[in-house]
Amino acid sequence: MKKLILLLILFSNLTFGQQAMYDICPIKNGQEVPRAQVINKDGQEVELKNYIGDRTVVVVFYRGAWCPYCTRQLSALSQIKPMLDSLNVELIAISADDYTKIDSSYIRSGALEYSLFSDKNVSAINAFGIGWKLDDELFLKYKTQYGMDAEWWSGTKHHVLPVPAIFVVEKSVIKHQYVNPNYSERLSPKVLLSFIEKE
Repeated sequence: MKKLILLLILFSNLTFGQQAMYDICPIKNGQEVPRAQVINKDGQEVELKNYIGDRTVVVVFYRGAWCPYCTRQLSALSQIKPMLDSLNVELIAISADDYTKIDSSYIRSGALEYSLFSDKNVSAINAFGIGWKLDDELFLKYKTQYGMDAEWWSGTKHHVLPVPAIFVVEKSVIKHQYVNPNYSERLSPKVLLSFIEKE
């Protein structure tokens, strides 16, 4: 009985403050890409919907360069980039990191040959319905126990992170999506490629 109570306490501590990531409402397949401003690595604002235009684009949202699950995912996606190029599909990735921190994603993920964007103001993250906010206790826990200072990485105090997600967009319409609050689980690049090849 004591073991059961201890497990319940550990589980509640683990999930406390993170329930918000399960309360998101992502945009659905068939909806148009919302208008949102992101920032490229040179600090220039980019209107995401205009950037996508009539092309097919894979839009990846990741938590930031500080997240090892994310940097491994960015690196793994590089493996299918030649196949995406052959299908005339562009691959981009967006995080809440400030544009001055984008180089950290490139460095920690290896030699990426696709564009990364900053959404430090969480314009796209909220527009796509995948933003969730660290409460004060969880923000402090991330900072003191894990060495992740959300304010330093984003250059803001909004404490909002994206739930990791992938949207396949064709002519500014969502065709496929993968959104998973369990940040340790990511869509396989091969599965993503199979979705696109079926179109």
